[in-house]
Amino acid sequence: RHASTAAGVPPRELAWRDDASGLLRRDPFLFMAAREWARSARYGGQVGMLIVEIDRLRPMTERAGPAVADALLAGLGRDVVKTLRGADMMTRYGDAQLAVFLAEADPTGALDVADRIRERVEKLTLPGLPPSTQLTASIGVAVLRPGPQPMATLLTDAESALTQARQAGGNCVRMPSQDRRRTGLRDPAARRKDD
Repeated sequence: RHASTAAGVPPRELAWRDDASGLLRRDPFLFMAAREWARSARYGGQVGMLIVEIDRLRPMTERAGPAVADALLAGLGRDVVKTLRGADMMTRYGDAQLAVFLAEADPTGALDVADRIRERVEKLTLPGLPPSTQLTASIGVAVLRPGPQPMATLLTDAESALTQARQAGGNCVRMPSQDRRRTGLRDPAARRKDD
């Protein structure tokens, strides 16, 4: 589901929080992000979207139970939300995913936010997992200047970048290749722990 599913629906009519993790639900997030997208289109700013996926979460939940995913995303969400600006917002985007909307962002700034989140994941510990468990995340990043295209374009670009991060082996940050050509950034393949 993309932004259109929540367009025109006042947030007060939607359940705000995911019961398991305490994070903002996807539909209110998309409603508010679409509103910021429209505002940015009027004033000419850029916006960013990050999709953060915990690597290899399924084997962990098979060993320790599905509550591990809830606790992990809740803990990461509490940690990340303290670093966001007032107009930025975050949601539980999928079973093992968070999405972060950056109300005003350039590609370099969005990559920096993503890399800080990736580093925070590495520092997470969670009861129920063996102490030796190393948590990592793959992050897809997209930055667009709103125009005639719908906000779904931003989500599609971030999801495409997340797929590239998974294919690179995880624990890294990626942007879609067209964003690299447009911005002249170096290949974000270097945005890994081993830099």
